[in-house]
Amino acid sequence: MASASTGAPEKTVTGYPAQSSQVAAGYPAYAYVAPPPSYGPGLGPNPVQDYYRRRNTFVCRVIAFGSVVFATMGLIFLIAWLVLKPRMPEFRVDSASVSELNLTQSALSADWNFTLFVRNPNTKLSVYYDRLEASVFYHGGRDGLSTTPLQPFSQPKGDQTRVPVRFEVMSEYVGEDVAAGISGEKSTGSVDFRLRVFALVKFRSGFWWTRERLLRVYCDGVQIGVDPKNGTGSLMGQPGACEVDL
Repeated sequence: MASASTGAPEKTVTGYPAQSSQVAAGYPAYAYVAPPPSYGPGLGPNPVQDYYRRRNTFVCRVIAFGSVVFATMGLIFLIAWLVLKPRMPEFRVDSASVSELNLTQSALSADWNFTLFVRNPNTKLSVYYDRLEASVFYHGGRDGLSTTPLQPFSQPKGDQTRVPVRFEVMSEYVGEDVAAGISGEKSTGSVDFRLRVFALVKFRSGFWWTRERLLRVYCDGVQIGVDPKNGTGSLMGQPGACEVDL
C-alpha cells in the first residue's frame, strides 16, 4: 500500500533557543553571554558620575564655608572700624636747617637736619610705625636729593613724638637743572625743599589689630633761609603741616 504524501513544506523553527548549524553538525554549543549593563537615566547608578558629583558637592561646600568665614570676618572688621573710628596721624615740620650747602655745575654737597612733630589724635587706638624711610627733594626737582631710613616707633593714644631726620650728601650728582635752581635760590637767601616720609603702619586697640598699610607723608614748602656765603641756614616762618595719606 502506497503512503500518501501531504505535500506540506517542512517548517523551520526560528524561536530562541535555536540550534545553529554547528550544533546540528555535532559541534558543542556555547552558553549565551549577556552584554554588560548600560548606565544612564533610569538604567541604574553610574560610578564615574557619582564620583564627580560627590567631588563637586565637597568643593561647593568648602567654597561656601570659606565665603561665610570671610564675610563674617569682614563684617567684624567693619564694625570695629566704625566703632573705633581710626584717624590719620598728624605730621608737621617743627624745625629744619642746612649747613655746608655748596654746588658745582651738576653736583651738590649739604647736611640737612629736620625735626618732625608726629601726633596720634586717636583716643582709642595706638599706632605702630615700621620700615620708615624719609627723602629730601628740591621743590623744582623730581628726584630725591638724599634718602635715609628712620627708626621704627609706636605711639599710644593721644601721644606726641618728635622724630629727628638727617640727610647728608657729598658731591652728589643732581643734574645741571637742579644745581642751577638751588644755586639761584641760594643767592637770594632762601631755598625751598620738600620732605617725604613713607612707613608701614598698624592701628591697635586691645587684641584688635588692623593689617599693615602704607602711610605717605608729604611736607611741601619747607623754606630754609640760607646765607649765600657759607651755605648755612634754618627754617623760615611757622612750622607747616604735612599732608598725610593712608
